[in-house]
Amino acid sequence: MKIISGEIIESAAQPHHWIDAMEVALQTFNDADYKTPDRMHVHMDDNTLLVMPSVGPDLFSTKLVSIFPANADRELPAIQGSLILNDGATGETLALFNGAKLTAMRTAAVACVGIRHLSDPMAQYLGVIGAGVQGQHLAWMASHERDLERVYFYDPSHQKVMEFMQFMHQHCPDVEVAPCEDEQQVITNSEIVCTATTSKLPVLPNLEDLLLGKTFVSVGSYKPEMREISESVYRLIDTVWIDAEQAKLESGDLIHPIENEWIKPEQIKHISTLIQQPNELGFKETRLFKSVGHGVFDLFAAKLIYQMAEEKGLGTDIAL
Repeated sequence: MKIISGEIIESAAQPHHWIDAMEVALQTFNDADYKTPDRMHVHMDDNTLLVMPSVGPDLFSTKLVSIFPANADRELPAIQGSLILNDGATGETLALFNGAKLTAMRTAAVACVGIRHLSDPMAQYLGVIGAGVQGQHLAWMASHERDLERVYFYDPSHQKVMEFMQFMHQHCPDVEVAPCEDEQQVITNSEIVCTATTSKLPVLPNLEDLLLGKTFVSVGSYKPEMREISESVYRLIDTVWIDAEQAKLESGDLIHPIENEWIKPEQIKHISTLIQQPNELGFKETRLFKSVGHGVFDLFAAKLIYQMAEEKGLGTDIAL
């Protein structure tokens, strides 16, 4: 069995490999060869344990992830976890992965599939609200999907602001990074806006003129009480594109607008439809992709990195 660290996960494959792999994973939505039960949630006050299995034709994976938002006060990552990859023919354990790093990478890559299919291909200005680990990885991956000139970002934590700038300097030295005073300044200057927070109130202002014509990608809001998207966004779009059907039951950014009749259930569509039929995009220029994650993304991510690790002789081999 291989032990695959966060450093190997980050370096084994390039961002475009990740994004391409997640685009393929999204298209397994109706593929009978892949069986991915809805993930199990165990809520412990504000903390969450997620159990996410996924079975494919040749491999299967099981991810355990804990989300402890208050870890920021302890100077620890909010997301911790591990993933086990098994051989589909024998059940043999092939590898143990750093689940937090795998999650950060594949979540950013899924978000970038949304950027690929919803945003202006010539977009040069990205906005990120939430400068934690997920926001950092999202900005990094997006800089490989679009030829970005500048990333505007906001976070109320001075420490996260500094960490974001350091991360981007290391990973994207040619992209200018601009910290902002608030969320409104981020949106004003950006063509694509990504939100990566655990907020219980919308982080996007309720100002239609400010939001008009932009592409929004939300990767936070994984509980019914969490919301990132304001009412005005729903007034401006014709479709909410999602990455997983369970999003309709899990995310406050879908539950709340349906309950308040800002959108109709039939306006929520899986992005695999758009990948396969680009003419489904619609006519409105304001667009929204809501990602909550799915176990099959972890399976494809683990397969990608395991194969790269085997080819390059990476990872530590141990006997259990």
